Amino acid sequence: MTHPRLNYDKISSDYNQRYPSTFHWARGDALLELARHIDAKAVLEVGSGTGYWLNLLNQGTSQLYGLDFSAGMIAQAKNQSAPLKLTRGIATQLPFRAESFDLLYCVDAIHHFGDHVAFVNEAFRVLKPGGALAVIGHDPHSGDFNWYFYDYFDTVYETDLRRYPSSDGLKEMMNRTGFQNVERRNIEHVLSIHEGEKVLDDPFIKQNATSQLALLSRETYEAGIERIKADLKKDSRMVFKSDFWVRMVMGIKP
Repeated sequence: MTHPRLNYDKISSDYNQRYPSTFHWARGDALLELARHIDAKAVLEVGSGTGYWLNLLNQGTSQLYGLDFSAGMIAQAKNQSAPLKLTRGIATQLPFRAESFDLLYCVDAIHHFGDHVAFVNEAFRVLKPGGALAVIGHDPHSGDFNWYFYDYFDTVYETDLRRYPSSDGLKEMMNRTGFQNVERRNIEHVLSIHEGEKVLDDPFIKQNATSQLALLSRETYEAGIERIKADLKKDSRMVFKSDFWVRMVMGIKP
């Protein structure tokens, strides 16, 4: 199955705007807890982007490897304080030897990998026995997903349904590949409420802050913004809500 591709080189310089320093990310806590639980020494993040999550894991180990297809994102990751070992490549053909890592994870990235089964197979290959694969992100298939973007920007929801694996589907892939103790956990409740024109200050509504909007043409993006403004003219105190769970699907290589 083919999926829309995004050139992250074009938005890499602004991408860290989605990680305000005042915000505490529960998904980061979940990663740290998992890494400590399995005593992970060698860690690989696939789709490492600007290195934000890898830098966080520097609290537990210095053997931090990141892989990303975007040269621009890798350049940004080099600015992190942790000594990251960064490689350009693709998730479905990991350029690492078998049984190299204790922990392999991705955060908000699997929807860019295209062939999810191939990625899970590659993760199994490069993990050491006892190593863990953790896939963290949201699931637009879940039925309990409420994000105002889907109401205002054409094609975004339909595109996400094509790009993202469901949590149940991901569990099945991991079980078929040979992972054991596969489980799904809710790790972060995203609840963001913007009243009135404050919605236009939402950092995620900028077109270069999320792949959902960055994939849109400028015309389609602007049409969505105009729909929001039109509703604000009708009701200046209108509420725009994002309400969903970020989930982690995790399994152990026997």
